[in-house]
Amino acid sequence: MKKYLVFFWICLFAAACSPSTVTKHFKVIADPPDSVIRVVLGSDQKEQKFSSPAVIAVDVATESARASREILEVSKDRYKPVTIALRHINEGDTIRIKLEKKLAYLLKYRLLAPAPSEDLSFQDKMISISLIVGETSFQAGIKNLSDHPLKILWERSEYTDIHARRFRLMNSGVRYQDRNNPVPDQTVLPGKSIQEAITPIEHVSVSSKTGQYEVKPLLGQEGFSASDLKGKTVNLFIPIEINRAIIPYNLKIQIVDDDRQK
Repeated sequence: MKKYLVFFWICLFAAACSPSTVTKHFKVIADPPDSVIRVVLGSDQKEQKFSSPAVIAVDVATESARASREILEVSKDRYKPVTIALRHINEGDTIRIKLEKKLAYLLKYRLLAPAPSEDLSFQDKMISISLIVGETSFQAGIKNLSDHPLKILWERSEYTDIHARRFRLMNSGVRYQDRNNPVPDQTVLPGKSIQEAITPIEHVSVSSKTGQYEVKPLLGQEGFSASDLKGKTVNLFIPIEINRAIIPYNLKIQIVDDDRQK
């Protein structure tokens, strides 16, 4: 009986001494640059605000119920906000978030392949991928679940639109003026994750009127109604190299409906 009591008190003491938070350092780069970067922490949901680029150090809860409420949010008027759970951000991450302008209506999507998903997420033994479809680009979260560094082969990646036209892709680390150069591979270490805006290169051009860069819509919404787009599919092809093997990920996305009031 004494042994059980000793074991109980040891476990209780260990639980009491285990840290309830872990400090994470990460960097957030937002586009547009004047977006509001907000971090929500703690059981009392206190918030901190930052400007881009933001170098952030926060104490993140380790207890799952509290951790699920702690978030990073990037927002701006007339743009769709992006929210990421702090528990999904790793120490030392650099997170690039490109906000998308709000449309008159918001389309609904589902992932058809590699596996069906209503929230545009996929996971296997090597990686997990989550997608948000914006007006001009995809917001992608990619995490390396393997024991080896992985390379995202951006130069070989492609976007296929609703008309079956193929386009090269660039990530948010590529400047618009460099878009016609070969796109460098991107390495993600084991256990680490990245957040990238993925844009078809040929959709980026310089406006003859303003002289500024402009990006065409992913789905070619000009002249289309939501009913025209319903049922159509687009495809993201992203090859990833892990331990000298190249795995081709084909993400087939279907437009299923829109959020307008009926």
